[in-house]
Amino acid sequence: MTVSKTIGTFLIVLVATSSAFGQTLSEVGLFNRCYSHLTGKPVPLGNGTMAQIRAGKMRALDACNALLDKAELDPTGPLYNRNDVEARSILNNFYNFHRSWFSANTVDQIQEYSAELSRGTIDIYDTTEPGLALTRAMFARNAKYSDVLTLSTGVHAQREENMAVKNMIGWNVNFPGRLMYGNNGGFDQNLFNFRSYAGGFDGNSDTTNSMFVNLPKIEVGELVGIRLTGENANIPNVSLHPLGDDKRGNDQPGLNYSFDLFKTFGGGVLGTPIYFMLNYGHGRGVEANGSTKVPRRWSQTNMNSFLCAELPALRESDIKQYVVGNSSAPFRNSASCVMCHATLDPMAYTARNLVVANSDYFVMSQGSRTNSKTALHVTSYRPEFASVGGWPSEPVANFHRQTPTGRLFFRSMTGELVDKPVSNIAGLGAAMTQTKDYYYCAAKRYFEFFTGIQVALYDRTNPANAEVNRKLSQEAMDDRKFIEYLGEELQKTQSVRLLIKDIMASKYYRSVNYREK
Repeated sequence: MTVSKTIGTFLIVLVATSSAFGQTLSEVGLFNRCYSHLTGKPVPLGNGTMAQIRAGKMRALDACNALLDKAELDPTGPLYNRNDVEARSILNNFYNFHRSWFSANTVDQIQEYSAELSRGTIDIYDTTEPGLALTRAMFARNAKYSDVLTLSTGVHAQREENMAVKNMIGWNVNFPGRLMYGNNGGFDQNLFNFRSYAGGFDGNSDTTNSMFVNLPKIEVGELVGIRLTGENANIPNVSLHPLGDDKRGNDQPGLNYSFDLFKTFGGGVLGTPIYFMLNYGHGRGVEANGSTKVPRRWSQTNMNSFLCAELPALRESDIKQYVVGNSSAPFRNSASCVMCHATLDPMAYTARNLVVANSDYFVMSQGSRTNSKTALHVTSYRPEFASVGGWPSEPVANFHRQTPTGRLFFRSMTGELVDKPVSNIAGLGAAMTQTKDYYYCAAKRYFEFFTGIQVALYDRTNPANAEVNRKLSQEAMDDRKFIEYLGEELQKTQSVRLLIKDIMASKYYRSVNYREK
């Protein structure tokens, strides 16, 4: 090949590459793109919809919107199109995406979880419930995005097991823990032992005073629906210490030692037992004291997962009055620490009554019921005292038995100082859904899922961010404006599917490289 031919070829490739950046996808290209994003799979050969698009009988965007709506859930939970392969793929694709919003997704991430002492936890609590709640809000008919933080019940995954796969593996049990314990018919009964009301612990299941209860199992298999939790299961008693001192629940003043397994504490996902356990940050039996012991890791997860807020989320001028130089809590001694804790701690106060416990002191090692399991649970202390005022800098006696008032306190990404007193977890969830940040955060996450474009959401009015603002490109500012538009529309419509349709209809999504130019 001559030098002139080589240069000519290079120029052709260069021109083609440069122009591709501003090109718009063809109708076929657009459907290929949305199909893979929605289902997680390529368009199958011989796809009827693609044939109609190629023939000019259907617009790609209409096809994309119709494909998304295939995964709609009926009011009782299941997919309307339960036997449709595409509907199932879409539902499971977004379920997996929603799980990625949370850093804790397995029982092993629960503080003090033990495969021996709490091995039944995985069989009765679905660690993916936060992702399920988001998926339900997206696909359930008439569901609202605010439901994620305002529902008074939990959600339950409806699953269907692939019998061919089950038979190939050889499963003859259907409890989730089979992945660890195999075809254990005893564990499949889902029998649990609970702390007796009196007397020491006896590990012989035939002579013990411990109480035995069969509890419902969560389902296994492919997700085919999501329903609201409506059943009940009574937990008779708990043990607050795994080893050492025996601390029976019924001996603890003010403790709701007997409770409904399925009851939440309000605030949608925020008050579900499994979400709290995954993000609590303390061991079982720890009682909040208003200072060093509060569930602030739970608060941090709330801020990050649902508001896309990085800490500190306050300015120094917002918190000067909360610095207490002589406090025994080190984080109250300096403004740099207080800037984070002033958001986390008052929020955590709404969960002050909650405590993690185990079902019994130990497992059954002898007798005819050694198949009985134990599990971690969340229960609460009754609020029998008025709440201490403000944000105490020292531990407070009986803090865990006070009225769970708290505060949503942070700087919005708009620059507004959000300062809302709330009365409990339900109030906290409602307050969070009233902020623009809740909707901007969702818009940011879905936009990135569909385009790969990361948009920085932070308080641009903060003088501390002046240098960052100065370096922003026009492209970055335009991206932010689009996210704000999407978020504001989501707040109005409460429809995640409409938000996604707006993204797929945008110039970003129609551009070959997701850019308008």
